[in-house]
Amino acid sequence: MKVTVKFFAQFREIVGEKQKEVEIEDGMTLHDIIFRLRNEYPDLKKQKIIVSLNHKYAHPEEILKDNDEVAAFPPVSGG
Repeated sequence: MKVTVKFFAQFREIVGEKQKEVEIEDGMTLHDIIFRLRNEYPDLKKQKIIVSLNHKYAHPEEILKDNDEVAAFPPVSGG
């Protein structure tokens, strides 16, 4: 199975691309994919990462399905 992970803001610079196709195993969660990406890109370990699943905020224990879209972005603040 595969999911598409889209990267925003400084995460694009860290990863070096806007999006990436990632092979996943059955039962893998959002938490699992972020853990994997942090191991693959150590500079992500220092970052707080907010994720969405199929254009909606999702719980880290949400189970991924084939062709899901995960978006990873930093917290946004403003005033």
